[in-house]
Amino acid sequence: MSHCTSFTMTFQDKRTLFRAMRSRGFQPENRVWVDYQSQFKKRLNIGGTIIGKLLTGMKDGVHVFFVESEEGMIPHFESDILSPEELEKQAQVLLTSIREGYLHYSVEAVTEWITNAGGTVSVSEEKSGAITSFVLTIGQSEKKVSISMDSQGKMEEKVEGVLGRSCVELTELMEQKLCGQNQVERVWTHEYDTTVEDQQIQILRLS
Repeated sequence: MSHCTSFTMTFQDKRTLFRAMRSRGFQPENRVWVDYQSQFKKRLNIGGTIIGKLLTGMKDGVHVFFVESEEGMIPHFESDILSPEELEKQAQVLLTSIREGYLHYSVEAVTEWITNAGGTVSVSEEKSGAITSFVLTIGQSEKKVSISMDSQGKMEEKVEGVLGRSCVELTELMEQKLCGQNQVERVWTHEYDTTVEDQQIQILRLS
């Protein structure tokens, strides 16, 4: 193994997030969002504060909207029909669904990048309990990237069979979509310290 990386998913790419929400039935749209101090004022449409034009969606009676910050797009949930306790439980279920869709399209983006650069890659997906996992196998060799996520959005990424710093370049695009800067914790192995860079990954990077 070249390195092992851990981080908590944050939504960094709005287009990928839009696709994830659409695939999970949230009917996403970009619209002006107004914040009210109470449901009463919201129903009367008084005293609202315009937050801005946000990515929003709705499913199972719950509205979700994403506020952009330095850490990424932060989800917020609200409902006119659920109690605070019910909303908290439902929000966790819906957020997990969005995360799974977002991870799927992030993996798809990396697969397209490798394919467009002239490489070959196969992808396998597995769901085991609360863990969702993807394994990307590059070419006919033992070069693999595996990434797994639990229901809380905690992720672990492993690169195997890639020599030198090329292993970081291989996962860079994925991490740009899945986490913010300085949020990644890496553990290096002896393969990373190899002075000979992985030529196949270098070719992909230059393409």
